[in-house]
Amino acid sequence: MAPEPTDNWKSGDPIGYIRDDIPEFDVPAYEGERYEAPVPDTLDLEERAALAVNGLTSPTDPLADHEMYSTVFFRRSPPMMQHDYSDHCQVKFMEALPLMRIISGSDLNSEVDRSWMSAALRMQGPDGLIYTPVKGRPWAFLETVGCVPPGSNTDVDQYIDAEMGGRMLTSFMLYYRRSKDPLWKEVAERVVDGLVDLAVDRGDYAYYAPSPHFAIKGSTDEYGKRVPLFGMGVEYIILGLSHLFRETGYEPAEKLAQKLIRYALHELNAFDEAGHFLPGDRPEQMHLGADFHQHSYVLLALLEYALLTDNAEYLEFVRKGFEYGKANSDIVLGYFPENIGSTEMEQSPICDVADMIALGLKLTRAGVGDYWEEVDCWIRNMFAEGQLLPSRAQWLESYALQFPAIEPNPMHQTTDRVLERNVGAFASWPTPNDWYVGRAPEEHGIIHCCTGNGTRAIYFAWEHILDFDDGKLRVNLLLNRSSPWAELDSCIPYTGQVDINIKEPVNLSVRIPEWVNKDDVRLKVNEKERKFRWDGRYALAGDVKPQEIVTFTFPITERSETLWIEKERYNIVRKGNDVVAIDPPGQVCPLYQRDHYRENKTRFKKRERFVSKELIYQ
Repeated sequence: MAPEPTDNWKSGDPIGYIRDDIPEFDVPAYEGERYEAPVPDTLDLEERAALAVNGLTSPTDPLADHEMYSTVFFRRSPPMMQHDYSDHCQVKFMEALPLMRIISGSDLNSEVDRSWMSAALRMQGPDGLIYTPVKGRPWAFLETVGCVPPGSNTDVDQYIDAEMGGRMLTSFMLYYRRSKDPLWKEVAERVVDGLVDLAVDRGDYAYYAPSPHFAIKGSTDEYGKRVPLFGMGVEYIILGLSHLFRETGYEPAEKLAQKLIRYALHELNAFDEAGHFLPGDRPEQMHLGADFHQHSYVLLALLEYALLTDNAEYLEFVRKGFEYGKANSDIVLGYFPENIGSTEMEQSPICDVADMIALGLKLTRAGVGDYWEEVDCWIRNMFAEGQLLPSRAQWLESYALQFPAIEPNPMHQTTDRVLERNVGAFASWPTPNDWYVGRAPEEHGIIHCCTGNGTRAIYFAWEHILDFDDGKLRVNLLLNRSSPWAELDSCIPYTGQVDINIKEPVNLSVRIPEWVNKDDVRLKVNEKERKFRWDGRYALAGDVKPQEIVTFTFPITERSETLWIEKERYNIVRKGNDVVAIDPPGQVCPLYQRDHYRENKTRFKKRERFVSKELIYQ
């Protein structure tokens, strides 16, 4: 349903936040070294992060304090964006944007950062809770994907979204870590106090009623003990509480996180003891099976808490859940179905892919498993293909021309440069071979929930490419990467060559992918052969000095495979872990258009590299 016309509202009218006066704050500049260099024209997460800054800041509304347009439609001429209830996903954008700027150094649309954080401060009530304004936002309860909880009271000027408040804690902590301004710590701890007071506390566990999206102070069991699994939301609160506890040691955050975890694991019927995903208690959802992202994000939140508290039981549960997610997916492409157990053909939202990448990387770093190889496949394939690149935007622009023109509702919709503004965003429902396969005018092209999760996963992947500790540099993923210690230039999949330009004296080890025969690996330092030893899959190059170029080479060839994904057959060609061709091809916005990778000769391009002065480990 569209918002009702409002005679006394016009675009640009002020939004009715709960608070008018807010303290002054700074958004520190993103400082670092910038220089031009030739870089292999292969997957480059620094370049992808720069695109992501556009995909986070451009699909926003400058007349509404840069509030995101959460939904994008492509079966329109021209394509259209709209505001709706799902705009609360902006909290994911608030977290991801500083991370993308740290990687890329991009200052594109720098006014958006301050606008978002100013709005966040204006949303904090005297009780510490985050209140979402309705006045001045006539789209506040517009349902696009059924997100407004049934029975919610929409006749209000403000409502409490506990999930949004919990998720904002992560953004507040990012700004606290960057600026050292105690304001963000104080604001965040007041949010925690409000969330503690708002929770329905049942001793061992706690929850929010009637739902985390639309919580009511003083709620009791008259709303029912269980929140429906769809959009349960407590996982986002757990994650924010864990991030705050990690940075400040604020004990109420840890205690509330523990109670919400017990609720998610033991009261919602969301998992069995083996970590299998269950569909929950809503009969109308049983035919869809278990929503992948809702479960994988619970695992991510649980993992963050387990790492903070050294909880081996929770770590093992996360590992089991992660393995279950893998077992019900295609781990060659990194295709994770929207629902497990559905009788229908399921697409693979980038939310799911991003969650599994983050889980695999964090579990590996924690020593709970070794998932480098699988995560490398997922990053290079469905994840990389899931981002809207300029070439894909051109495909979608041509696709949109076949549909009739539809006038946007100026109250909450826009057709202004939609595709250009969404370059860098992520697909919500791709198939194995197509970025978008819209079947009806009302089907959304993007729900920006996926963009928030996808951009955050860029940071996880970039961060884990290499590790530096006490003079030791370990390269884990053979992808392009700038750093204070070395530059990594990967020619994969053109050729089996990786060059590491050393900046600081380090002891170097490099993980060689599993598709490479160890006997075929050669090492040169400044073009001179050097012997090396092995530690598992890591080639130990030893001590290297500034201005030395370390080169690993090994053969790389094509291999053909047949995959059955969601009851459909696909024939693929891989070089290394990169899919370079897929058959049948996509029809609307085809994926894996990678013939250039099959040339066996590396293409280079000149681009600006950025080495940030700050590193924030997430």
